[in-house]
Amino acid sequence: MNRNTLRHVIAGAAVALATAGTVGCTDTGTVSTTGYVYDDAYLYTTYYPADVAYASYAYAYPWDYSTFYYYLNAYGPTPTGNTGNQSDAGTSNLAHSGLAFAIESLARGQQVCPGQVTVTEKTATFACQGASGTAQQRAGALIAFNNCSVSGSTINGTVEVMGTATASDPTCAATTTITLNHTTTITNLSIKVADGRTLLIPNQTDTGMTTFMFGQTPTRTDIQSNGELQIMDSSGAMQADLTFMGSNAFTFSGTQSYQLDGTTTVREKNGNATATITRQGLVRSQGCCRPTGGTVTVDRSGGTLPGSANWSFGPSCGQIMRDGASVSMPTCM
Repeated sequence: MNRNTLRHVIAGAAVALATAGTVGCTDTGTVSTTGYVYDDAYLYTTYYPADVAYASYAYAYPWDYSTFYYYLNAYGPTPTGNTGNQSDAGTSNLAHSGLAFAIESLARGQQVCPGQVTVTEKTATFACQGASGTAQQRAGALIAFNNCSVSGSTINGTVEVMGTATASDPTCAATTTITLNHTTTITNLSIKVADGRTLLIPNQTDTGMTTFMFGQTPTRTDIQSNGELQIMDSSGAMQADLTFMGSNAFTFSGTQSYQLDGTTTVREKNGNATATITRQGLVRSQGCCRPTGGTVTVDRSGGTLPGSANWSFGPSCGQIMRDGASVSMPTCM
């Protein structure tokens, strides 16, 4: 092989590593992959905005929080007065403090960065007159994070939730149907993690409708989401800037997990790639920042890596396969 040919081979290998991620050696000389940074941003648009939409939904109605699952402890340590899995030190694919964790913890009335977050609750006339000891019920909130410190991460931005509940009859018996419409508006919501990386949602709008029987919790809700997600590295350089629009069908299964299905359309703002992302049976479980079940298909056109990739998750936390091969992903944010 002549010198010019060797240069081209080396250059091609460098480009391949940059698109797939980074590769390093351990003390024993074993090569370990920490890559798929480019793909990881697309996976984040699959479930991260959905998690935040679902956590915000906790403010739309006065749920029985002891029985209704709001992604408890999926992104963080156990809040004071609560029980569950503790987070790791931020070095694996286990739990990490995040936006969904902070929002749902506040909805439960737990302490999150006192003095660094302001919650202004919204109320409305109770959907069933005479069915509660008060004429008003929770119907949303305006949440403003100001350098909120959670387990080494810093959260900023605002989340505004508005919920409207109506009843099929004003007396609210066991046969009464409650219809809940809600809207969430997210503005410049960001989390900067301990290693200096930042995930920012400049804007996101969620709309949903849920029906359930009075006195019971719903078994499913559908939320339409559209917005933008950005990821910056520790130097502040943009790694990904993606707009997204899609449907999220949440199916509830007890208090430890939920299932997510739906399709999202993604477009790169800093590139020419577009993608259709399809989620099937994606399981979001307590104590894990990655899915623990289900599949994601990313069908991408244009950009650095066009083509289709099939991702599967679980059953253990951090177990991920891409097109049938086991992969190691970057540390969660």
